[in-house]
Amino acid sequence: MSNILKKAIGGLLDQVLNPSKVLCLRSSQSSSMYEIDLHLPNVNMEKWNTIKRLKCKVGELEYRDYTPALWDAEKRVCTIYIEAGHDGAGSHWARQLKVGDEVLFGDAHAAQLPAKEGRILCIGDGSALGHFLALKQLTKNGNYPMDAAILLHDHYQLPPLLTENHSEYTFTMKPGADRFATLAEWCSTKDLSIYTSIYIVGNIPMVTALRKKLKVHSGIQAKIYAHGFWS
Repeated sequence: MSNILKKAIGGLLDQVLNPSKVLCLRSSQSSSMYEIDLHLPNVNMEKWNTIKRLKCKVGELEYRDYTPALWDAEKRVCTIYIEAGHDGAGSHWARQLKVGDEVLFGDAHAAQLPAKEGRILCIGDGSALGHFLALKQLTKNGNYPMDAAILLHDHYQLPPLLTENHSEYTFTMKPGADRFATLAEWCSTKDLSIYTSIYIVGNIPMVTALRKKLKVHSGIQAKIYAHGFWS
């Protein structure tokens, strides 16, 4: 595709995207986990009743989907988490962001909330963190006690408020670990019969394998929601 055509297509796409602004960036020098606050002036977050994903422009004709993990509907500010330790357009973009930068975004596929009240089990890798935090915020007014296991592939320095405010989250940091094997082993320590809903989120091969394993588990009565983000 010629550069002229790329610029023309990119210009058309930009016209249908919404603007947002970077308000704050948080990360430590030793961590590749980025916590980014975005102001979305044209978005009415009070109407959110599904787990939203923002399709952010991260380069010329390059887009990546990120989940608003936390948000303040009155201020129209949301927080996204990005693992930027690997080589990719989204990681490079996150590392280059500065306060005041404009971020163009559109709506991406949204995920549904549990069909009925009851205990929720969340299982995923680092890319699932925003998904699980959003799920917690959207179900906070109902009877949805939650347990979560998140496998991180780096020794992240997690924000203190993240661990203090979400004690039901188990963070396992194992660089190079097999995602499926590690999370399947964690599941084997839990009584899976007590859950009404199970969310498996993150790396596509891991999500597929773990879903197959749990689908044939004799003790599970829960509805399983599977969302693969990357491969």
